[in-house]
Amino acid sequence: MFPSTPSAQAPGHIRKFLDPDEKVVIHTRFHWARLVGPVALTVVGVLVTIAVNVSQPVKTGSALNVAWVLWALWVLWALATMWDIRKAMALRKADARTQLFAAVLVAAIAAGIAWLVQSKQFGVGGMLLVVLLVVIGWSALQVGEWADRFFVLTNKRIVVIEGIITTTVRSMPVSRLTDMAYRRSGFGRLLGYGLFDVESAGQDQALKIMDYVPNPEFTNLQISHLLFASPKPDPKNIVIGGQVNPNSGNVSLTGQMDG
Repeated sequence: MFPSTPSAQAPGHIRKFLDPDEKVVIHTRFHWARLVGPVALTVVGVLVTIAVNVSQPVKTGSALNVAWVLWALWVLWALATMWDIRKAMALRKADARTQLFAAVLVAAIAAGIAWLVQSKQFGVGGMLLVVLLVVIGWSALQVGEWADRFFVLTNKRIVVIEGIITTTVRSMPVSRLTDMAYRRSGFGRLLGYGLFDVESAGQDQALKIMDYVPNPEFTNLQISHLLFASPKPDPKNIVIGGQVNPNSGNVSLTGQMDG
């Protein structure tokens, strides 16, 4: 039997989303490995921006060319990370209005960067600084979202609570869980996180894939225990009756239990 905490004793930021009779089995943030990408993107961005600024006074030479190539590669990496590459590829199947909006957005970004480069007020250094600040702002947002995103497992359901300004609560009753896949990548095994792919009895489900779940082996055992453990009887009403045989003096008892 795994330990659990009554919902009334759970931390306040999750207690308001739980039923009074629920018991919290696991309550944790998602793994910090979720932040490796944004942090690495920011650190590399600072380095390549400094490299371009340092090489800029030279105006010519291989050092400046290499610095600009590295900066361009970093920008492509930032775009692929900030604007999920899978969503970008999905634009091929999107409707004409969505494709037009994406094209206008990309053109506006390119025009803005070109204006910053040609502007006497900002110049190349200003353009580099603006791009870097956008990436730093996005990375800070990712840290904030990670800090306010929780994985909760109760005796009744799996819950994911997330959102800095607008809170979203997605849950799946354990009783409706029909299939679950648990996977760990090489980095997941090294750092201690895993991915859970769950299927429910219904067609529409709020939860599907949960990545960066910490202590995945323990979490997998907890969910399996809730799914397959034999429930203990929870009697709500017990009625006992009986009668005495006046001839033999024997007593016969009958009982009924509801619940």
